[in-house]
Amino acid sequence: AIGAGWLAEPWLRRRQPIAGRIVGNAHAAGHLLRRHGSPHRGRPSAAAKPPGRGATTRTDVVIVGGGVSGLSAAWRLRDTGLEVQVLELAGRVGGTSSWEDDGAVPHPWGGHYLPAPNRELGATQRLLAELGVVTGWDAAGRPQFDPEMLCHTPEERIFYLGHWFPGLVPWPALTSEERREMERFRELEQELTAAKGNDGRFAFQLPFSQCSRDPRLLELDRISMAEWLRREGLRSPFLRWYVRYATLDDFGAELEEVSAWAALHYFAARKLHTEQLAGSNYLVWPEGNGWLVRRLVERLPTAVIRHALVQHVAPRRKGGVVVLYLDTQRSETQQIEARAAIVATPAFVASRILSAAVVQQGAATLRRRASAPWLVANLHLRRPAEPNLPWDSVIHGSRGLGYVDEGHQLTTPSDRRVWTYFRAFGESDVASRRMALLSQPWSDLASEVLLDLAPAHPE
Repeated sequence: AIGAGWLAEPWLRRRQPIAGRIVGNAHAAGHLLRRHGSPHRGRPSAAAKPPGRGATTRTDVVIVGGGVSGLSAAWRLRDTGLEVQVLELAGRVGGTSSWEDDGAVPHPWGGHYLPAPNRELGATQRLLAELGVVTGWDAAGRPQFDPEMLCHTPEERIFYLGHWFPGLVPWPALTSEERREMERFRELEQELTAAKGNDGRFAFQLPFSQCSRDPRLLELDRISMAEWLRREGLRSPFLRWYVRYATLDDFGAELEEVSAWAALHYFAARKLHTEQLAGSNYLVWPEGNGWLVRRLVERLPTAVIRHALVQHVAPRRKGGVVVLYLDTQRSETQQIEARAAIVATPAFVASRILSAAVVQQGAATLRRRASAPWLVANLHLRRPAEPNLPWDSVIHGSRGLGYVDEGHQLTTPSDRRVWTYFRAFGESDVASRRMALLSQPWSDLASEVLLDLAPAHPE
């Protein structure tokens, strides 16, 4: 993630110096796993300075990871009477839903909205009710939301062939063939949203566990979304761009890399439709999902231990588990003995820190998967580029996924704004791309962002 400083002059013409910095997500601390090693994976490097050893503490449950998964688990355990301890690698909580308050308005460093949850997502609705986002339920049992937290109009727009159009489809600028295919795709989307398998379950549903297991539907997981589009005769360039935008936005991957089942789930799994949601289906805040994370942390009975690099999680012979972690600020190893542990980290991290026996038991789940790197940039503007900006702006043909205006709602009107720009690197060789990003200086990354915005915003 990069924080780009004040854009006060036409940068592309004058090349004015711009202040900024790479914020990152504690990758340097995470890479200490390579240097210090993990006890079940052999000895540390001879060049590594061994950390000191601290005291052993005890608790009921240790949660490894202070992202949304870990914090949600801590919230669910809050009223059980169990003593819970959360360990987080970074100095900030939230993982890919972290945020920052430094600027004209709070802004996210990752997830920036929450779709109105389906009725089946009971835990999510309970949390939102506790936070005041859900204000009640209608006669049909559907949630009602605080209207201030639903995205206000204008919601989104697209820059296409040199002009801005409302929504993500520039209908007036499309050819008759492109309009026909878009309408056909919308029809298929509606059909799949209502479709059920031979087991009576919806074909696509949230939560994922309630999706149909009909073999005919699961066959869609064996072909790519690109192949499905060809099979359905959907070939127009704009439609392919539209669906590709969705797969990049949700999975960080190209049409050829995402299964048809996964891509169609993106379009067909959201089923909550009420009169209130006719204008928008998105819950948004200036700091994005950091708004939710902040309030989750406020409701936990104990503070999250930050700068904690977990190195090892293993069962104890006498029962329970032992968790070994490095306090990266003190360079001191700490040990926690607990009745149980919840490992709420990405699979590639879990496979490094869990004991060999546990990894072997969960090999199918913990096998390494390719995951695309992302770049998030927050641009601080001294003056609004134009009045009445929508929440989300997308530039057709750009490398990125567009930007969100964080001053869109729930903020004091101001000339200063913050735009949050997103880009997913969906190439098949994500390892090489990740290494290339890691080595790029801030100035190169910031220049790429500004050049990507230039067709719509040359100023």
